Amino acid sequence: MESLTSLSPDQRDAVLALVASAEAADGTAPLNEEARLQLTRSEATHWLATAADGVLVGYAQWHPDNATGQLVVHPDHRRAGHGTTLLTSLLADVAEPAVWAFGDLHGAQRFAAARDLVPARGLHIMERALEPTTPRSAPEGITLRPFTDADADGFLAVNAAAFADHPEQGHFSATDLANRQAEAWWDPAGLILATDAEGVVGFHWTKRHDATTGEVYVLGVHPRAAGLGLGGVLLDAGLAHLADGGASRVILYVDAGNKKAVSLYERSGFRIAHSDTLYRPSTSHDHSPA
Repeated sequence: MESLTSLSPDQRDAVLALVASAEAADGTAPLNEEARLQLTRSEATHWLATAADGVLVGYAQWHPDNATGQLVVHPDHRRAGHGTTLLTSLLADVAEPAVWAFGDLHGAQRFAAARDLVPARGLHIMERALEPTTPRSAPEGITLRPFTDADADGFLAVNAAAFADHPEQGHFSATDLANRQAEAWWDPAGLILATDAEGVVGFHWTKRHDATTGEVYVLGVHPRAAGLGLGGVLLDAGLAHLADGGASRVILYVDAGNKKAVSLYERSGFRIAHSDTLYRPSTSHDHSPA
């Protein structure tokens, strides 16, 4: 199976149809936001599995910046070797492979175990109900306000500092920001900045999925503001913004190993709805859970 560095419009449409069928059957999306964005960009590597009649039955993607892969097989064509073929192709082309299982469904667990893949990292999806509230006041010397284009460099600098050790968010770039700003859901008012005399010191980037569901998309605080309680203040501000816009439910994604962040969200009423798991071959250099 040959790898591709880009997809044609027809191939992209076929992948999206495949993803929709898998999500309808499994109750969870098999590709995350970044993987969907890469369907129209050239940073990722793609593999397509087709049936004898040429119909697309499986898809895999590797994103080099995130150093992770994702794959999906159509529900009507599973247990026919397509997943193994896709995984084998990915493993052959990537030096340090790691593959996400979104929702970590029982079928994915069996697939991973049969191919000697072991859990390497967990990602919790948390949720809570929303209702209009009055957020806490910002610490002295801190101002909360919406993002403007002039804030891009300051926002990116705080993001880099706050997520220096994060495998994905830590390398979020100006191009990544521009890509999100081109999406239909982008709203500068939903990216709430905390500023002090030195500039941007923290942010809560919210996202609207639909009329009733919002997301704590990214929340970050510069290390120089540690200990001020700014994370909780920004969380409250973002939740209030979503509630004021009509959202009655909010979700977020957080690394299972980030106990401090998980605790912050639990104190704010979030509960774990389900978890995603990143799998690596058991022979990989480091496969201990995060």
